[in-house]
Amino acid sequence: MRTLIVTSLLASVMLSGCGSGGDSSNSGSGSTPTPVTKYALQFVQLVEVNEGTSEASCTLFDVDGQAADKETYARVAKDVTVKIYDADGNFVEDLSDSVSDVGVLNVAKNDIEDGGYLSIIDSPSDDDKYYKVLSIQKELLGDFIIEVNRNQGDVSCYTADKAATLDTGYASVYTTDIAANSYAFSSSQSELAAGISASKEVSAFGNEDVLVRAYNNDALVDYAFVSTLTAAANGDLNPLTGVVLNTYSWNISLPANELATLSVRLNQGIYSYPWTDATFVAATGITTDFTYVDTETSWSYSAKGTTALNWHFKHNDALSTSLDVQLPTALTLTDNNPAINTVAGNVVFQAQGVDSTLTRLQRSEYDILYNSLNTLNHVIYSEVASGDDVIIPNLALTNLDDPTSATNLTIAVLSADTLTADLQAFFMYENAVSDLVSVVLSPADTVQNNKTKNTGTYTLLNR
Repeated sequence: MRTLIVTSLLASVMLSGCGSGGDSSNSGSGSTPTPVTKYALQFVQLVEVNEGTSEASCTLFDVDGQAADKETYARVAKDVTVKIYDADGNFVEDLSDSVSDVGVLNVAKNDIEDGGYLSIIDSPSDDDKYYKVLSIQKELLGDFIIEVNRNQGDVSCYTADKAATLDTGYASVYTTDIAANSYAFSSSQSELAAGISASKEVSAFGNEDVLVRAYNNDALVDYAFVSTLTAAANGDLNPLTGVVLNTYSWNISLPANELATLSVRLNQGIYSYPWTDATFVAATGITTDFTYVDTETSWSYSAKGTTALNWHFKHNDALSTSLDVQLPTALTLTDNNPAINTVAGNVVFQAQGVDSTLTRLQRSEYDILYNSLNTLNHVIYSEVASGDDVIIPNLALTNLDDPTSATNLTIAVLSADTLTADLQAFFMYENAVSDLVSVVLSPADTVQNNKTKNTGTYTLLNR
C-alpha cells in the first residue's frame, strides 16, 4: 500500500456560512416553551419539457445536462416512501403516510436518533423493483427539496422558491488615460472572452455587478464593476482611468510525483468573478506570477486536480499573503478502495482510502444487483469522525438486503475546519447530478449556494 500524506499552509482568512432548520415551539402555560427544531422536506418529480411550454406559475429549475431548447419544472410528489432508521441502522418508523397532498413532510429533529437516518426509497412503481434510495443522516438534515423519479401522474406543479430576478442588458466602459484594445465581461450568468467591444450584452442577478477587465495587447491594465445594465449599447459608460496592478507569486508544494493534474483559478468577489487562470509548468512546478490589486480584499482561489493515487480534489481558500497549493494536513489519502464489511454486528461502509483528523462529510454509494429486474442503488450522506465507518441502514428489501455483496462502491468527501449548514447543503447539491434520488437546489437558493461554493474554505475529494 502506498500512502500519500499531504501538508498545507492554509490562508489566514477563514470564511464560513450559516444556516439552520426552522424552529417552532410547543405551547404551554406557566413556563417558557421548549423550542423544537423541525425540518420541511418538499418532494418533487422533475419534468423536462420544450422551452416555454410549462405553466407560467411553475418554478423552473436549473438542471445540469438539460437539453437545449428545454426547461425543467417540478410536479409535487406525494407518492413517496420515507422511513426512519436509528444509529445502528435498525428500522424505527415509516413516515410515508405523513407526506401531505402537496408533497411536504414535516419532521421533528427529535424524532430521529442522533446518528440515525431518514431514507427516501424510490422505485418506478410498486411492481418495479429497481430501487433508488437516498439516506441522509440526522446531522445533515435541513429544509430541502428532494427529487424522486416515480411518476406522480397529473398533479399540480411546484410554484415556490423562484429564482432571484435576472437582468439582461449592456454593461459599458470607456478609457480615459490608458490604452486598451480588448475587454472581457463576467458575471455569475455570463462569461464573455476578451473582445474589441467596450459594451457587451450580459445577464446578471439584480443585485450583482458585472466585472469588466480591460487589456492592452493581452496585458491587464484596468477593471471596473458595472452596476447598471442598459437596454442599448453604451447607455451608461463607466470610466477606466488606470489602476496599479501588482504581481503575486505562488507555489505548488505537492511533489511532482504525487500530482497528476492541476488547475488554479483566482476569483474576485462573492460571485466568483474570474480574474485569471494561474499558469505553471506541470513537470517542474515552476509557477508564473499573476497580476492583482492588493487593495481588494475579497479574493479567493480554487485549486482543482488529480493526485497520483487518482483522487480528484478541489481546494477552495481565501487568498492571503501567500498562496501555496496543497491539501490540508488533516487529510490522509491512500490507494485503497472503499469496502463494505460487517463490524460488531453492523454492516458498515469503510472509506479505507481517506481519513481525516477532522469530522468530515461523506457520500457513500453502492449498488446491489439481484437480477435485471431487481436492483438497488443506495447513496448515504453522513458526518464521519476520524477513524469511523458509516453504518448502513437496513433497508430490508427482498433479495437486496446484503450490502456485503454490493458492487460499484464510490466515495466523496468534504473536509473543512467547521462543517456549517451551508457546506452540508452545498455538498449534497454538488453531488446531485450523480444521485438518482437527490437534494435539489432551489432557484431561490442559487445565489447563497454559489457564495458558499466559490468563497467558502473547504476541500472536496472523490474517487
